[in-house]
Amino acid sequence: MTRSEVSFPSEAFKIAAHLYVPDTYQAGQKLPAVVVVHPFGGVKEQTAGLYAEHLSKQGFVTLPFDRRYQGASEGTPRQQEDPFGAAEDIKSAVTFLSLQEQVDQKRIGILGICAGGGYVLFAASMDHRIKAVATVSGVDLGAFIRTIPKATLDGILNDAGQARIQFAKSGQVKYLPVVPQLNEITDQTTNLMAEGADYYLTSRGSHPNSINRTALWSYDRMAIYDSFAQVGQISPRPVLLIAGSKADTLLYSQKAFELTKEPKELYIVEGSTHIDLYDRRAPQVYPKLTEFFKQKL
Repeated sequence: MTRSEVSFPSEAFKIAAHLYVPDTYQAGQKLPAVVVVHPFGGVKEQTAGLYAEHLSKQGFVTLPFDRRYQGASEGTPRQQEDPFGAAEDIKSAVTFLSLQEQVDQKRIGILGICAGGGYVLFAASMDHRIKAVATVSGVDLGAFIRTIPKATLDGILNDAGQARIQFAKSGQVKYLPVVPQLNEITDQTTNLMAEGADYYLTSRGSHPNSINRTALWSYDRMAIYDSFAQVGQISPRPVLLIAGSKADTLLYSQKAFELTKEPKELYIVEGSTHIDLYDRRAPQVYPKLTEFFKQKL
């Protein structure tokens, strides 16, 4: 397997990516390919890269990338989370793969982790070039934000509006953390946030481009976003939803399974949490993902 630094355009943005090509590739071959989409707060070098590397070793061309405003991709102000822009970046990634000499453009699939899982379902709903869709610990980020108590969310949205005005006046961006600092974790911290801190803020999964913050006004974009709005339109293309039995976020994979149409599968990893599937228990789902993409692409 070889990894190359590449980039591609997505609307006005230059998107940074890694292109993985199997060592078994021979000139003239047309291989199946998979776009890999990272979590909220993540970058391509973390769990997305881990899955991309594995799938490439199994014979797929893979492309993990940094979404606009994040990682090594273009976009200012930095660290904005834009679900609708993420969908455009995914479509642009499919276009990029379609133009690669190693890739069979009729056999392109997509894999998303955490919020990336919601984004791939959203993008695939209307992009028929995507022939198979898989998620790992998938989350509808909009629905997740809307679980915040109304009074609290209203306060965040009020602050988001003021942050936009502040930026227009001074160029200063107000940020919120993605996960709490390790010394801020208490018995009241959810498993998802505590484990997220253990992943993103320690040597386990930290990366210099993943800096644990998001622009405050991202919340007014996330709050109106719905990953599952049109997922019924993915059929007859296949969907695989992978989640841990102990994940705080299992309900999102269950909801996606309810709303998607056949062919579909919900694959539960017993004893696994949301973050477990980023790295520690990822090997437990590698065979399932490999089988799915080999059969469906």
